[in-house]
Amino acid sequence: MQIQLEKTLDVAVVEQQLAELWQQSAGDRKADDDAAVLRARVANLLVFVSNETALIEVRQMLEELTSIHPSRVLMMLGAREATDRDIEMSVETICQTEKRTGAKRLSCEEITLKAQGKFVVELPSAALPLLVPDLSTFLWWRNAPHASDKCLDTLLRATDRLVIDSADFAEPQPDLIEINKLYAGKNYSHVGISDLNWARLTFWRELLADFYDVAAYRTWLDKVDSVQIDYVAPELNETSVAPQALLIAGWLGSRLGWTLADDRPIQGRDQTLSFNFMTEARGSSPTVREGSGTINVKLNRVERSERKPGRLVQVELRSSLEGSGSFRVTRSDDNLHLLSEARLGTDTHRGRVLPVRNRSAALLLSREMEILCNDQMYQEAVAVAGRMIDRLSKSAL
Repeated sequence: MQIQLEKTLDVAVVEQQLAELWQQSAGDRKADDDAAVLRARVANLLVFVSNETALIEVRQMLEELTSIHPSRVLMMLGAREATDRDIEMSVETICQTEKRTGAKRLSCEEITLKAQGKFVVELPSAALPLLVPDLSTFLWWRNAPHASDKCLDTLLRATDRLVIDSADFAEPQPDLIEINKLYAGKNYSHVGISDLNWARLTFWRELLADFYDVAAYRTWLDKVDSVQIDYVAPELNETSVAPQALLIAGWLGSRLGWTLADDRPIQGRDQTLSFNFMTEARGSSPTVREGSGTINVKLNRVERSERKPGRLVQVELRSSLEGSGSFRVTRSDDNLHLLSEARLGTDTHRGRVLPVRNRSAALLLSREMEILCNDQMYQEAVAVAGRMIDRLSKSAL
């Protein structure tokens, strides 16, 4: 049951109302149920959305999320473009029930704050006093994370971890640049950053890294001079490069020690972008080519109606030298698995097969709520992707 509050900035009133809702939930137990309904809070979860549709989407996943991480959830709806309207607040409980008996066992809590127009900037000042002390605080920011945003700036100062989803970026290339600005901000050094879209690439990265674990492949991998990354256009901006393609390119470049060349990227008529990277010898490292040379990385947009927008279709590392090989990770035709394959001369070696894990946003977010430290690999991948985007924007001038 949702209860509207008249005093939106009175913490005592909010706490009292939440306590009464919990007691009401406990009193609604079945007559033969002797077990207590526990009021559970192991974390604070701040969620910022900009429209009612996103608010509904988040609410629909809260039961699944709080069953894994019982939390105090503070939902903030900031409709910046709407007519000015002061903050409104409501509270309700989220009860977990046993599947077999339907008996209530856990009671979590949701506090919703809504504001429009000029009052949106006041949402953090209303939400932050309601955080439960001594619990980790996570901020799920359902917009592009612009460092200049006053709401984001205020919330980040009280947050342990920021969670975003680059798959939802309306302007993927400039929005990815904003992540680098957050990493550079001195006020946010305590904040870890998670990207749900990066988590979706875990199996892709795992299978590509597997090639370098096979000693017999390393001589062939040293000859690789091109990479092609096939992707489906993002849903919100079909003319932009999908963030997944930029992130996997950034990950390869940062892990393999490649340096982006000074020459301009080439934009082909077939909806491709080509970037040149330089590689240098670094001793006996198994992940870096023995000799110096150029690696051409091509980001190739493909039409695949059966694939989800913004997702990878295939990543292939190959050599143009006669008799050399290629290493490929691709989605299966039925879209249920990721397949890896190495072609060495005339021989083909089938690799591991992993299921495509179409995990819900609740499961992806719950995984990120188990982590507080920063993901150094993601930070370095975003840095390389940022340099690619910067080079691309300069070439368009």
